[in-house]
Amino acid sequence: MDSYESSSSVPNLDGDYEEVDFDQEVQTPPPLDLYGVLSVPKEATEEEIKDAYKRLCRTFHPDKHINPENKKAAETKFQVIQKAYEVLTDPNKRIVYDMFGEEGLSTSWEVGPRLKTPQELREEFERQARLKRQQEVENMVKAKGDLQLIIDATQVFDPYDSRSRQSNRFSILNIQNIFENAEVKQLSMKHSFETQLRPQTQAVVVGQTILRNGIGGGNIIGTLRHSFSPKVWAEVGSSIVQPRIVTAKASYSIDADSFVIVSGHIDSIYSPPNLVFTGGRVLGKNVTGYLTYKTGAWSLGPWGKHGLYSRREKSAVAISINGSFERSGYNFEIQTGLAQIYISFNYNHKLFNDYLVKTSATLSTSSGLTAVLLGERKVTEYTKASLAIECGIPHGVTFKCRLSRLGQRITIPILISPEFNYKIILWGTILPIITITAVEQIILMPRRQKKKAEKLAALRELHAEYIENRKKEAIEAIRLLLPSVERKIETEKVKDGLVILEAWYGNISSLRDVPLNEKKDVADVRIPVQALVHDSQLTIPGGYSKSNIMGFYDPCMGEPKQLKIKYQFQRKFHEVIVDDTAPVACPLRSHIISIH
Repeated sequence: MDSYESSSSVPNLDGDYEEVDFDQEVQTPPPLDLYGVLSVPKEATEEEIKDAYKRLCRTFHPDKHINPENKKAAETKFQVIQKAYEVLTDPNKRIVYDMFGEEGLSTSWEVGPRLKTPQELREEFERQARLKRQQEVENMVKAKGDLQLIIDATQVFDPYDSRSRQSNRFSILNIQNIFENAEVKQLSMKHSFETQLRPQTQAVVVGQTILRNGIGGGNIIGTLRHSFSPKVWAEVGSSIVQPRIVTAKASYSIDADSFVIVSGHIDSIYSPPNLVFTGGRVLGKNVTGYLTYKTGAWSLGPWGKHGLYSRREKSAVAISINGSFERSGYNFEIQTGLAQIYISFNYNHKLFNDYLVKTSATLSTSSGLTAVLLGERKVTEYTKASLAIECGIPHGVTFKCRLSRLGQRITIPILISPEFNYKIILWGTILPIITITAVEQIILMPRRQKKKAEKLAALRELHAEYIENRKKEAIEAIRLLLPSVERKIETEKVKDGLVILEAWYGNISSLRDVPLNEKKDVADVRIPVQALVHDSQLTIPGGYSKSNIMGFYDPCMGEPKQLKIKYQFQRKFHEVIVDDTAPVACPLRSHIISIH
C-alpha cells in the first residue's frame, strides 16, 4: 500500500494567508475549546474521544510522574483533560456545550421531562434554537437605497464659451461658473425592503421614481422568492401601477459545477414574454463560463404578431468568462444580435487592502467605444467612496462620484465634455491616482499601522498575565511530553516514518524574511506536534484554534496565526503551512520539497 494513501484525506490550506481586519479581532482571550484539549474533531465519536483521553493520560496523569515539580504540573493539565472527557462523553452535557459553550454548562436547564432520551433532548434544544433564529430573521428587514443625480457640466469646461474660458483662466473651480452653467439632467431614486417570510421564502418591495428634464414618473415592484431545495429556487414579481410588467426567474443547479437560469418579463397579454436563458459551468478553480440567449420580441402564430417590430427588444446570443481570485477578478463577454454587437472586458484589482481599482472597455456597434477607470476606497467600516472617469467615442467624458453606506448609495455622474477630449481624460486619470497614492502612502498607511500597533500593545498589556500563564503552561506540557516524544522519534526513525523537524506557531505570514527562531511572535511547537503523530500519521482536526492543544499557546494575541511544519517521511523532506483553524494531515505528496 502507498504510504501516503494511508493518511487521512483532510484538506490543507497550504500557504494561503487570509488578511484579518484587526478591528474585527476578538479583544478578550477566547475560552478553552474542549475538543482542542483532546485534539479531536467536533463530530468525534465516543470511542474516538476515549482513545484520545487514554493517550493523554499516559503523559499527563499525575501517577505517571515521580518528580514533585512534574507531578504538580501534570495535576493541573489532567484536571482540564478530565473535564473535557467528562463533558464530551456525557450526551446531555455535550449537547449543551456544542450549542452554548462553557457558559451553558453552568446554567440550569429544564427542557421537558427528566426521562427524555439524549436524542429527544438534542431535538428539543435544536427546536428552541431554530425558533429563536427564525424569530430573529422574521423581525429583520433589509433596506437598501439608491440615489442617482446626473449633472451636465459641459458648459463649465466648454473651451468655446468665452465666459467659461475667462473664468477658468483664473480658477478651475470657479463656484459661480459652476452654478451658472451646470444643469441637472436626471434624478432617480430607488429604495427596497427585503424580509424573510419563512426560512425558504423572501419578499422584496422596491419603490422607484425618475425625473428627467422636468418630466417624471414612478412605480412600485413586489417580488416573492422561494427556495424549493438547495438546487432549485424561483421568484415572481410585478409592478403595482402602469406600466404593469410581470417578471419571473428560476434557477436550477445541475451539479456542483453547472447551473441553468431562465428569466422573462411580459408587459402585455397580447405578446409572448421576452425570455433569457443562461447556462453556466465552472471551467477551473476560479473560472466560470456563461452562455446566454435572449429571445427578444417574438410571436407564436397570431400571438404577438401585431407590434412585433415596434418594440426594442431584439434577440441576441452572448458568451462570457468570469474569473475571480483573492485580490482580483475579470470578465470577458461577446454578444451578437439583431440590435447590436459588442465586446466588453472588465478587470478589478485590490490595492493597499483598502482600495479597489476597476477598469473596463466596451466596443459596440450602437454606442461606439467606451472606457472606464474607477477607484473605490473604504472610508469607514460601513462606508465606501468611489470616483470614476468614463471616456467614450462619440459620447465624450463623464466623471462619476459614488458614496455607499449600509446599503444606501448616492451616485452623481457629471458630463464634462460632449466630445473626446484627451486633455481632460489625461488629467482626470492621472490626478486622482497621484492623489490617492500620496494620501495612502504619506498619511493613511502610517496612521493605520500606528493605530494597529497601539491597539496590539494595549491588548497584550491588558492580558499580559493571561498570556504569561498560558506560555508557562505550554512549557510545562512540553517538558512532560519530551520523554515520550523522544521514544516516539526513535521508533519513527527506525521505520523511516514521520519525524517532525520543525514546527512553528504564530503570525508566520508577516515573518517570511526573518528567521522564526529570532521572533517572539512565534512559538516552537515541534514537541507537541510530534506527540500527535501516531503510526507515521499526523492529523490535527480543524474548526478551532490550535492554541487549545496541549503544548501550544497564543504568542501573538490579536493577530492572524498559522502553523508551519517541516517534517521527514521516507527520507524525503516535506513542508506545509496552514491557517490557525484549518485541519492538518501528514504525510501528503503535495508537501514534498525539493532540496538543491
